[in-house]
Amino acid sequence: MATPRSSSAAGSAKPAVTVLMATYNGMPWVPEQVASILAQERVDVTLVVSDDSSTDGTREWLAGLGDARLRVLPTIEPSGSAARNFFRLLRDVDVADNEYVALADQDDTWSPDKLATAVTGLAAHDADGWSCDVMAFF
Repeated sequence: MATPRSSSAAGSAKPAVTVLMATYNGMPWVPEQVASILAQERVDVTLVVSDDSSTDGTREWLAGLGDARLRVLPTIEPSGSAARNFFRLLRDVDVADNEYVALADQDDTWSPDKLATAVTGLAAHDADGWSCDVMAFF
């Protein structure tokens, strides 16, 4: 989690959150996950995606969204693992001026208040990190 900066400096009353998402052959899940991230309430969201050389159209789908809040990193040599793909995001995305940074898997669906709840919790507890509960449905 990056050190918070003033929201007013960014011209917004909402906290700014950059979400880093790693993908690989995620077309069964990515559309719903991206929609749930971009629909977050009470925060300004930017989504940065590192696709690990998907062959199922994931990268093309993401690139075709045309949403200014979404950025897909350039293709590089396949990393071969989710951990390396997330490391690439942490290494290559400059988050120094971000208020908050979150990590996202490709196969989750977020409740609309997930990030706002985390931001509120971080502030209330003067915390540097936050982990969310999991709700699973089978």
